[in-house]
Amino acid sequence: MVLSSSFLVLALLWLQRPVDAFTSNDRRSEARGDALYALKSKADQIVKSPPYKPGSMMAVTLETGRVPYGEESRKYRRTIFTYEDWVRHRNSERVRTNLKGMLFSGVVRQLRPEVALVSAVATTVLLWNGVVVPNAPVALPLLSMPSLPFMLSSPALGLLLVFRTNASYSRWMEARTTWARVVSQCRNIARMAASLADLSNPATRDALDQLQLSTWLFARTLMYELSGPPDKEDFEREVLETCKENNSLLARRILDSPSPNMSALAQLSVALQKVPMEEKARIETDKSIILLGECTSICEKIYSWPVPLVYTRHTARFLGLYMLLLPLALYEALINFADTQNSPIFHGITVVPISAIVAIFLFGIEELAFQLEEPFSIMPLQELCNDIKIGTKNITQWCVDGMESNME
Repeated sequence: MVLSSSFLVLALLWLQRPVDAFTSNDRRSEARGDALYALKSKADQIVKSPPYKPGSMMAVTLETGRVPYGEESRKYRRTIFTYEDWVRHRNSERVRTNLKGMLFSGVVRQLRPEVALVSAVATTVLLWNGVVVPNAPVALPLLSMPSLPFMLSSPALGLLLVFRTNASYSRWMEARTTWARVVSQCRNIARMAASLADLSNPATRDALDQLQLSTWLFARTLMYELSGPPDKEDFEREVLETCKENNSLLARRILDSPSPNMSALAQLSVALQKVPMEEKARIETDKSIILLGECTSICEKIYSWPVPLVYTRHTARFLGLYMLLLPLALYEALINFADTQNSPIFHGITVVPISAIVAIFLFGIEELAFQLEEPFSIMPLQELCNDIKIGTKNITQWCVDGMESNME
């Protein structure tokens, strides 16, 4: 008991120590040179600066005074890291920081109904066994279960949760890889077309601008089809603003199309055909458009086909029943432990917080799987589309300027 209390005190002191990105051993490295000291000071500044950016979860929490969770929080999880973000991510204080923010976690708040239900069951077990049964005028049975069924079923539940989470993570990874290919192939189309085009033709520059616009339209329409109705207003506004110069008819045709992404893909082929270049070069460039079509199919597959529902439902039922019955086994185990250790602190009252903590962790694993299963709403697709627009425009301009200077 004394040893446990000592560990508890040490843990509390550790959680309350001030934030500092470097240990005392790191501070002694200042004498190695001014360059190392400057680097350390810069890292200190980054770590101690507010760990949030405009539009991030923390920024929205501070602005609104509440923590977004559930569907509302997904748009704030579209993270793109910078150098400063990686420094904070590697910070040696990350464990303490994550523990301090546990109660403010969107995932934990999403689990409030499940945790409340498990805690209610644990409280019922505690009151029945600790209050009702001892004071009843007749003998009443205790609400308890042996721990053996839970020991036998725990490996199976663990495997189900691991496979469920791994399947969702694989979908997220495939979506990320596919969008990386979209960005890469859009840049490749702009680069090949601009470098292989016949710049002696006066219509070339306008054709290249149309091709650059078409690459962005493809990416933005793909994002729209993967984002659903909440993105409709922003999508229409962006398309109209981007196409307002000599392309208003194209913008209206895309917006009125029953399948904007397929129309944008077809427009990309049409725009490539209008660029004056050799036929062999056109065929090579068209291969990137073929790959973009494959990327669309992959994204549609991920968006339309969830993890088999029979697997998801069985895992949820298994986990739910496991957690609802767990307080019965925990009560008996804690009572037996208190009897052997002669430690009143481990009496049955601890069944409530222990059940709640276990529920947070196990239901949290399942919640992570649900959050990752549909990956597009937590991916920074808007930033990727903006990067395609800026990148293809810069590539086109650079190649055209370079080719024109060579012709001079």
